[in-house]
Amino acid sequence: MVRVAFHSHFNHRRKTIVKRLRRLLLPVLIIAAAIAVFMMLKATKPQSKDVGIQEKAWPVAAVSVKTGAWPTNILLYGSVDALHYSVLTAALPADVKRVPVIEGSQVRKGDLLVELDDQDARLDLVQREADVAKAQAAIAVQESRHQADLEALPNERRLYKLVQAEVNRLVDLKKKQVSSQSALDTARQNAARQSISIARIEESIRTHDSKMLELQAALERAQAALEKSRRQLERTRVRAPFDGRVVKVLVARGHRVNVGAHLLEMFENTSLMFRAMLPAVYVPQVRKALSEDKALAVEGKVDGNEVKGHLISLGAEVRQGSGGVEALFLIDSGWNWLQKGRVMRLRLTLPKQPDVMPVPFEALYGSDKIYVIDDEQRLRPVTVERVGEVWLNGKNQVLIRSPELKPGQKLLITQLPNAVESLLVEVVSGD
Repeated sequence: MVRVAFHSHFNHRRKTIVKRLRRLLLPVLIIAAAIAVFMMLKATKPQSKDVGIQEKAWPVAAVSVKTGAWPTNILLYGSVDALHYSVLTAALPADVKRVPVIEGSQVRKGDLLVELDDQDARLDLVQREADVAKAQAAIAVQESRHQADLEALPNERRLYKLVQAEVNRLVDLKKKQVSSQSALDTARQNAARQSISIARIEESIRTHDSKMLELQAALERAQAALEKSRRQLERTRVRAPFDGRVVKVLVARGHRVNVGAHLLEMFENTSLMFRAMLPAVYVPQVRKALSEDKALAVEGKVDGNEVKGHLISLGAEVRQGSGGVEALFLIDSGWNWLQKGRVMRLRLTLPKQPDVMPVPFEALYGSDKIYVIDDEQRLRPVTVERVGEVWLNGKNQVLIRSPELKPGQKLLITQLPNAVESLLVEVVSGD
């Protein structure tokens, strides 16, 4: 029985061990199988080729650096103004009789613009003419009186001698008691009256010149008043002071105007000018050109018509915050169809600048930087000075200058958003 019990215990223990081995071997077998599958997949994967990374070259346009002397062009914006602009006013109070022009009318010098009622002016003219005639008559009377005095004075003096001789004779007779006292007194009275008459004539002759000056002055005053009256009559017809165009008509027939009332406004045709703001950076060049009597011209097209002019002056006042000086350009051609106040865009040409180069605006990065392309086709930045602008081949280009620019260098003219130093590029075109 002991042997049976032993065998039974042994069999039970063996079965327990087998069960434990089975539980341990199953995970190991699974792991081994997974490793085998992984090793098989790794061994059979496709082999990739090793490819080197290449730097991208950006296609760009470039031009060869070539500096020279170029004129500066400046695009100016401004308006049309008139150098000779007149506001015609009434010279006398009157009613408006006729207005034969309208706004925009082209008139010639001397053309009738406004006619005022002239009845009062004509009556005043008649009165002034009468005053002149009166003054002339007074001069003629004085001349006649003076001539009569000159002729009468010798006779009066001879008559005085006769009267005085009579007095002397009567005095002798009185001493001899031949003549009466009354006769002597009468003779003496006659002599005194004759002496007074001579004195008056002599006084009249002495004062003739001063009287003539007084009468002549009166005549001149009358003549001046007459001339003024004639001018007033002429001013009832307001005429064009020059060849020009009517801008505004401020009165109409039947309108009552006083002295100084505005009648109409007009400007002279050949006095039209272009008024524009010149940037301060160009003012020194312009002043230098003016001091050297160099002609500075502007030109452009407005409504398809060509307009040309030349600089006549720089403004005497700088407006606060304007950033420049006002320039005045007299319009040489195109004034016959332009209107005052018209806004225009004209191009000013300044004298040539040395050692500069025109480039498209796309070549500029910021305000003062460009890129040149070195022998390795990489970008190198260059700081430049903006001298001005120039109109070239139908495009507006900027003039630049820099001591770092050398003839033959390639200059980038393509605007790259990622342009940096050492960027690799490929030149595909030029301009």
